[in-house]
Amino acid sequence: MRLFVDTSSVAEVEQIAPWGVLSGARTSRASLRAAGAADPDAEIVQLADLLDATVTVLLDGDDPERLIEQGLELEQLHEHAVAALPCTPAGLEAASELEAQELAVEVAHVFSAAQALLAAEAGAALVSTELSPLEAAAIDAGETLQAMIESLHTGETTAQVLAGGISSPQQVVLAARLGAENAAVPAAVLRRMLAHPLTGAAMERARTR
Repeated sequence: MRLFVDTSSVAEVEQIAPWGVLSGARTSRASLRAAGAADPDAEIVQLADLLDATVTVLLDGDDPERLIEQGLELEQLHEHAVAALPCTPAGLEAASELEAQELAVEVAHVFSAAQALLAAEAGAALVSTELSPLEAAAIDAGETLQAMIESLHTGETTAQVLAGGISSPQQVVLAARLGAENAAVPAAVLRRMLAHPLTGAAMERARTR
């Protein structure tokens, strides 16, 4: 499984990038602004340079032409910047056009296998869902994710599933066990994945020998 960091902070990515576990990042201009960024595009470039890997940027709107324009702007901004488009009629139209121009795209906010199939047919390289919102809606996140993965893996599509909306290490493990190729994980959850009391105890024993 490839791990993306779900982030609105370059500083927190700078702390985790040296671990060598990140294959990319997910962010949005809105979250970067909310975190205090005066120039979100500059921070997107910083993230892409820091990781030398894909940074997907969530776009919003119901105008396909504007979404296409923003997707092309991202491609010009940095070679690793990828548009993440909503799973809506406008988003699918934009995804199809950008894919036709040989640009990789993510289709986000996918909450069913049926939506996943549409996103893949529209040309998405990444089809992303959100586990915690599914659980909050009393929908079995694991069952939904499994249905998405199986639906895409049995076809001819090359689209990969990205599990987002992660709030615990257990959700990351669940996504990996079900066969999701990618997960977008907040920095705080990545730190919790690394921490274990037995690791600390073993280190303490090693110091006292």
